[in-house]
Amino acid sequence: MTRRAIPAFVVLVVGFAALLMLGRSDSVSPAPVFSAPAGTWMPSVAESNALTGSWFCPGVPATGEDGVGGEVVVSNRDSEQLIGRFSILTQEGREAEQAFTVEPWSQTSVDVDAFVTAPFASVVVEIDGGRGLVEQRAIHPAGDSVAPCANDTSSEWYFADGFTVDGSVETLVLTNPYDDAAAVNLGFATESGPAAPAAFQGFTILPRSVRTIRIADLGARDEPVIAVNIEAISGRIVAGRAQHYLGGGRLGFNVTLAAPALRDQFWFADGEQGEGITETFAIYNPTDSDVEVDVVFLGLPLDANFGDLPQVQVPAREVVVFDPADEETGSSVPDGRHATVFSTLAEPSIVVERVLTRPAGDSVATSVVMGAPPRPDGYVASRWHVGSGPSTSTGATIVVYNVDNLEGSIAVESVGPAGPSAHDEFADIPIGPGAVITIDLEESELLGRELIITASNRVFVELLLPRGHDLPGWSGSWALPASDA
Repeated sequence: MTRRAIPAFVVLVVGFAALLMLGRSDSVSPAPVFSAPAGTWMPSVAESNALTGSWFCPGVPATGEDGVGGEVVVSNRDSEQLIGRFSILTQEGREAEQAFTVEPWSQTSVDVDAFVTAPFASVVVEIDGGRGLVEQRAIHPAGDSVAPCANDTSSEWYFADGFTVDGSVETLVLTNPYDDAAAVNLGFATESGPAAPAAFQGFTILPRSVRTIRIADLGARDEPVIAVNIEAISGRIVAGRAQHYLGGGRLGFNVTLAAPALRDQFWFADGEQGEGITETFAIYNPTDSDVEVDVVFLGLPLDANFGDLPQVQVPAREVVVFDPADEETGSSVPDGRHATVFSTLAEPSIVVERVLTRPAGDSVATSVVMGAPPRPDGYVASRWHVGSGPSTSTGATIVVYNVDNLEGSIAVESVGPAGPSAHDEFADIPIGPGAVITIDLEESELLGRELIITASNRVFVELLLPRGHDLPGWSGSWALPASDA
């Protein structure tokens, strides 16, 4: 195993400001159990028992083509057998429904394309007792993509980044898991400004069905950035996005869950500058008021001194791309890894996505990740769960950012038939104040298993997972935070 540590951010005043923005007051302890609607945060894992737990997956391709498909992985985090049911939804409606069980401390997977053939299919999983963890894996020759499933539906969903350059295909996957039809308004913003196509105002998603929309059908062709807002004027839905990058400096395949709410902060544990790496952030403001957004880079070397970054001005109903390497921003972020936080003093009004294109063999691999907000009460988890861990060694698999200005430690456990198992080499990994570290999973005992990452401090945890199909490079995703730890 290799651990790569990056020293804490040198501008301590800015670091303290970021911590104050996040926690408001470190002296106030968050409620021990998360009781707010899950849809206002991000997908999370409840540690306490509940009567039921519902998971709504953003959708996977199920065309039946070679190398194309998807699966949903259900992990049982308990010493008792887990009982549940899944439904598979397509544009034709509910096409499959089945009960399942998962033995203690083990997993089961649903091979979606073994049940249905459709451009995209979504899966709804209901678990008795709520002690489960559900993720999806979209399988594609251009690269596999892992995404957490949502804990709840929402009446609004947002994407900040989209891309149709050089024939790249962006598809919205909208799922209505309920027995009544939903009516939805859709708007988008490009570099040319906002638009609300009449054909996509008040359009219907039938009960227990999926509706897909190619962004090109909105008239957004050959666009380097496309932000989308989806408002359900009746009913509640789940929104996902499938992006097949075919050029314009981007290559790969990603399926992402949308943000279910606007927020005033978005955090990223991973980020990187270096030769051949392109890193940009799309900031979307779908409100009726202009906003000013502060950008802070964290976890940088002590000798990094690149000056203050100017505020990013994001006009109402528009999307702005922030490029850390753009000299016009006044930025000179040094090479290497960093964490990033975007924040505004305005009411919750923004969504931020990061686009990272890294060298991959003789080519490149592009991965898009939605920023992670703190929970509305300011809570940030110290324990994170990974259901779909890598089955092969991937180098820097886990990226951890220490939110607190205190020395801390990280432990990584794997879950086997007897429950969580500690490993000496991963039991006490040091992490500095406000620092970023990466953890390599080279031990066979940690590969191909559910993982639990526990920190002594508050942390954000991202993953870099293999793309499959013998493709070099990684696909980014978030681990799932524990909602009451």
